[in-house]
Amino acid sequence: MLSSIVRGAAAGAAGTTALHAATYLDMTLRGRPSSSTPQQTIDKLSETTDTSIPGDKDTQENRKSGLGALLGMVTGTTVGVGYGALHGCGWRPPMLVGATVATVSAMVGSSAPMTVLGVTDPRSWSASDWLSDVLPHLAYGLVTAATYGLMENGRSRKPRLNRKLRGKNKNMARALPR
Repeated sequence: MLSSIVRGAAAGAAGTTALHAATYLDMTLRGRPSSSTPQQTIDKLSETTDTSIPGDKDTQENRKSGLGALLGMVTGTTVGVGYGALHGCGWRPPMLVGATVATVSAMVGSSAPMTVLGVTDPRSWSASDWLSDVLPHLAYGLVTAATYGLMENGRSRKPRLNRKLRGKNKNMARALPR
């Protein structure tokens, strides 16, 4: 189970990289600014927990920007951990089903806290807002599921080969590189 969770964390990190790449590509192509919701979330969390962010105004804004980005990375990696845990429990969906589950999980994992904190309300989003959210999360889901699948497939082939060979010819199995 632990190895499934570790593979899930790595797959989630790869998916997060794909999400960021898709987001920055969208910003480049459409000339749109970055979202302010991660920083607004940090503001709300700071208010809710009665915790101040140290530094002058510019330093605080820089810290909020960094913390907002880190929250996104934590969310992506955590969704990957959940994906790996499901696999560790025996869940083996087709790649596109796994990608869809990862996509929706990442969208909920990022939007639900912001909605609860009153930072955003998906019910009021425009089609452009939804596109800006769905496409990067779709990249996340596809890369997370594909990366996990590649790591799982690569892991399961070699041990079977070695066990099979050990049973037939122990000398031959010892000669194989590990």
